[in-house]
Amino acid sequence: MEALLEDAYINSQVASYPVSMLEDHAIAVDATYYLHLQLDSQPSEPLLSALGGVTGIQSRIENDLNQWQANNVIPFFIFDGQNLKGQDEVNIRRAREGIAQTDRAWEQYFNGQADAAVQSFGENTNAFHPHNFYRLLQGILKERKLHFLVAPFNAAAQIASFDMTDSDQVGGVMGSVELLMYPINDCVIRSIDWETRTVRAVSKTHLLSVLNVADHTFVDLMLMAGTSFLPAFPALTDGNIIKNQPSNINDALNILRVARKDVTQVCITFVDTLKAQDPNWLDKYRKARMLVDHFTYIKENGEITVHNYDTLTQDNYEYLGLSLPPEMFHYLNTGLIGPRILNPITHAFTQAEASKKQTSASMEVLPTLDGTVSPEYRKLVTQQTPQIKEAALSLVVARLHRAFLHSTVTMGVWFDRDFKRKLWDFKNQGPYLEQWKSWRVSAEVVEKLFPDFVHGSIFSEVLALEKPEFVATTFSQKDKKVKNLSPDLIKSFSIWRFLHIRGYVDNKHELTNWGKALSQALTALQPTAKRYWKVPHLYESIIVALELVRFDLLNAKNKHEELRGLPMHGSEDDQLSLLLISRCACLLKLRHESYGYTGPLSKSLLAFRSLASEVRAADRDLVEAILASTFMAAQADRRKDANWELGNSLPFHFDPDVSLGIAVKTFFDEINPNDPEMAKKKKNFPSSYIPYATAFPEDLEIACEFFKAIYAGIKALPQRELSANDQAVWEKAAKYLEARA
Repeated sequence: MEALLEDAYINSQVASYPVSMLEDHAIAVDATYYLHLQLDSQPSEPLLSALGGVTGIQSRIENDLNQWQANNVIPFFIFDGQNLKGQDEVNIRRAREGIAQTDRAWEQYFNGQADAAVQSFGENTNAFHPHNFYRLLQGILKERKLHFLVAPFNAAAQIASFDMTDSDQVGGVMGSVELLMYPINDCVIRSIDWETRTVRAVSKTHLLSVLNVADHTFVDLMLMAGTSFLPAFPALTDGNIIKNQPSNINDALNILRVARKDVTQVCITFVDTLKAQDPNWLDKYRKARMLVDHFTYIKENGEITVHNYDTLTQDNYEYLGLSLPPEMFHYLNTGLIGPRILNPITHAFTQAEASKKQTSASMEVLPTLDGTVSPEYRKLVTQQTPQIKEAALSLVVARLHRAFLHSTVTMGVWFDRDFKRKLWDFKNQGPYLEQWKSWRVSAEVVEKLFPDFVHGSIFSEVLALEKPEFVATTFSQKDKKVKNLSPDLIKSFSIWRFLHIRGYVDNKHELTNWGKALSQALTALQPTAKRYWKVPHLYESIIVALELVRFDLLNAKNKHEELRGLPMHGSEDDQLSLLLISRCACLLKLRHESYGYTGPLSKSLLAFRSLASEVRAADRDLVEAILASTFMAAQADRRKDANWELGNSLPFHFDPDVSLGIAVKTFFDEINPNDPEMAKKKKNFPSSYIPYATAFPEDLEIACEFFKAIYAGIKALPQRELSANDQAVWEKAAKYLEARA
């Protein structure tokens, strides 16, 4: 299981037990670990990191959960919450290692070694984090009426709290080896083989016995070996010191024994190695040790508590982070919001810390799947999307304790560890809160003016703003508070506020030029959206497209021929037109059977997906901040237990892979203008290139209509918003498509 930081020595101590021992019990399952198992144990998705997504994981999860049910075992999934101090650094290291692996796979693919490339891609899932599948898994659990919980921080600590207190909720625990660091009673389930009806588990008592160490020493060994929030002790990863790599916990024990089982003494012994590889490792270890000793969890009565609270040090904010109000943990646990918007606030720097030079940041931009650091990507993550993230932080921090207003949020990037940018502080809060406050809409007015209004559709919210009599009713009034908003109205409020903050709506609540372009695009797409009503996320993908156009990213520029996978046939204009059309198609999903993708690849389109994913994630942060602020300001009707459904009904959590973009590019690259064999080629194309696609003709039509809808919006823009040259490129692409579609 290479995507997890596994320990060969610990895994060698695993014992087998019959599944019948688990019957009629609930098992607390680390959701991240479980998703790793699903990804790593199945050979059918080797191109995960080459596409940016998978096609069959949902059916695999469904089948596995059927086995749990058939064997009368109840899984109680625990999801990771906020990041721990140091977790971003470890994620960056592992993802960069994954990029190095996929780079080798891409070279094999470019050199015509297709089978070897597929194997190399399949050997690495480090670059794609299971957190991307959280919403999918939670949705499946909701449908099956299986309870789950989102931990305040790491799932392992929350799971350990059940075992530590002999909770009646669970009869066993399942997760990664990190669970062993915490005060669990005994066994950690590592895997379940339903076919052989066998459970593989490792006993902590047995490990302590065979290693001949006490529990506090064992924790040090685990930390030295490396965890999800602390890099391994540098000497353990040095092939000149430990010959057999990767090292394991027994190697850590041999080193620790030489230094009388004192980690500080070990660091003194290997001071030259630390200076060369990780000078701050000892400080990181000390913070990590305090994190383990004082882990945060939710008690059975719902209280957020810190283990061994009485012995917390006064500088606990340096390792635990700033303490958010319990209300925020409730929103996180119930699925109203995700952890991304909370992470930078928890790990913000106090005024005293901000005055010192910091080696870390409150939040990090994590590596992309393609690993390309192009000028446009660098500009996007360091200059453009930080504006959206600043708006999101401003809305949430303004609702917290005044102490948070005097903190500083900084941002780092994976490709330049010296880069630090101040993302938010009390001197730079922007107009965002006032824009948020300016909205007040009554359900009665909406029902009267728009009988067919669909809350949360985006289409209804945008077109409503074209009606002056409605716009006149949307302003807040001092003597009339906004309160008891229904889930439907909260969806619409969130979209209107998003559009306002992002500049699609002005302070008069009227559509700006970009808002009018959005309206034109949505209107043009409406017939297609109605015809294919089972295909979700079409309207929100229009917003993503226009966001990318505004950032000068959705165009035919920046070909990056070194990445390969570009259109090859026709004139230069034809190739540029197809590049633009296929980039648009990357914002949509190819419907596919539950088998691994077997078609062509494109690193060029994968790099474009990284740009789109960054914009989409920033927009999602803003939507969640707007939603959280609505609840924190007591505007929502909290009597309704619909937080997860509400959070998941709002846009920008959809993040498709590039398979449809590749399919569209490959298809049109083989088509001539007014091709008389168009129908035949369209019919035969899937079997030749994407044999497991379930509805390619429909998906192709949707992609073409989607492009036309964006172009309809582009045509509505004045040249001061988009230059004549840029608009001409869209026009050429439209003519290219008209001659072939």
